[in-house]
Amino acid sequence: MQLVGNELERLALSNGDQESADLLGRSAFNRYYYAAFLITRETLGSMQTNWRGTAHAEIPNLLEIGLKKPARAAIRSQLRSGLLDKGDESRLLSDLSATGSELAQLLRQAYDARILADYEPEIKTTRTGNLITLKTYKLTTAKEWPTRAKTQCARLLRIWKEIGLV
Repeated sequence: MQLVGNELERLALSNGDQESADLLGRSAFNRYYYAAFLITRETLGSMQTNWRGTAHAEIPNLLEIGLKKPARAAIRSQLRSGLLDKGDESRLLSDLSATGSELAQLLRQAYDARILADYEPEIKTTRTGNLITLKTYKLTTAKEWPTRAKTQCARLLRIWKEIGLV
């Protein structure tokens, strides 16, 4: 998806026709969102199989709320067996919460941009030099969504493994 977003961005920047450039830029926002979404969905599915089919709108809630229940249960078990201490518990839950919240916020922003791109054609993209924007969203920032999602997902997996759930 990111490759397609990159190509669409390149085409939007090189297109002299404003309407075509707008359509291409909108599509690039869309592809960057889907790249971040699919990376996150795949990661969540590897963490717990029943999370594989989680709907777009539910993923931020899962990241902010849903991860905590299985994590707390696993940490309690690790505490009882002496594999973790109270300091580990606090650090792991804090890291999990911060990482999940950061990824959830990224996905909410990306989803909002995607909704604008897909469903509000009356709001046009603007171009200033090599910068395409849609309302307050910059395509250069959207291009970073998949990489940022990968980074946060890698952190989630590291925490999940440390908790003993992978």
